[in-house]
Amino acid sequence: MIQAKIASFLKSYRNARITLIKIEQACPGATSYEEFANAILALEAQRVLTRVQSAGENGKTPALANKYNISKNRLNASHREEIKQLQLTIHPLLNLEPYYKLSAKEWHNDYPYIKKIDHYFKNNGIPQQPASLPQRSYELVTDEKWLEGAGLKLLERLDIAELLKIEKNPEPLMFAVSPTQFTAQCHLHLVVENKTTYYALSDMLLTTPFTSLIYGGGWQIAANIHNLPKQLNLPDSEHKIFYFGDLDPEGISIWWGTNKKIKVQPAVAFYRALLTKKAEYGKETQRLDQQALEHFSAYFQEPEKQQLQNLLTEGRYYPQEALSADELQTIWRDTPWKTT
Repeated sequence: MIQAKIASFLKSYRNARITLIKIEQACPGATSYEEFANAILALEAQRVLTRVQSAGENGKTPALANKYNISKNRLNASHREEIKQLQLTIHPLLNLEPYYKLSAKEWHNDYPYIKKIDHYFKNNGIPQQPASLPQRSYELVTDEKWLEGAGLKLLERLDIAELLKIEKNPEPLMFAVSPTQFTAQCHLHLVVENKTTYYALSDMLLTTPFTSLIYGGGWQIAANIHNLPKQLNLPDSEHKIFYFGDLDPEGISIWWGTNKKIKVQPAVAFYRALLTKKAEYGKETQRLDQQALEHFSAYFQEPEKQQLQNLLTEGRYYPQEALSADELQTIWRDTPWKTT
């Protein structure tokens, strides 16, 4: 894996000569020297890297050169050899042929997932029973959200999408309803991302003008929210949906992905309350979708927009749990939702 990351970095490196320090800086922080050295020595054996003798060695064991020449021709050929070698050892149902026509970057991005899928097939064979998309995603790569992103495309490349028996119909929505609102002209609905918030609010649904309180379950809501009018047996009524999730890059991306399926408005009153709290660090590795943030921020005032931008680009965030049950209930009860 480290070798693949280094090879990918070298492909994008513009110069034909590079220092050992620059290569080290391109590796993950947790990489041990042994892993790093073995990867460099393997690239030397492939003659992708050749030592600049005049630059000396680093004095460690095993010793590496302080500077290397990069063979771009051998570098570009190396990933095709990797594809060829892997095809000989992986499960015969996995077809790597498409990767010969794709870039080395795409190959190296997909490689760790291909290995996990190979492990799944070798240990489990072809699935005999259908499974939901999150369930099958977790079984394949221990990430229940992977198939909601680039995962399905990878399965299609490997020509195994149909074999995995992924259920096309999403799980039904989990929600509480207020029968007193079923005669309303316009039905209000609140989607909350996490169960803690759902249970904190569920007991007071009848004190609000909302027809339903919905548990979003992360990305699951984006797959099934369009079924809401049908599940409520109110297909011909007007519906206004509010969303409240974690105030982090993923939470905003979930809102944006859901909004693409059916119009969903951020529950601004809850988010404004979060912005008065102390933000935490811990989401530095999440990718910020600037388009999603731009559309999300449009519901806020100018100072708040800048606060959101600063918060998320710095890797800080607010979980929904930053608001107490009392705060959540007060906001839901006292906000004039019909006019927002």
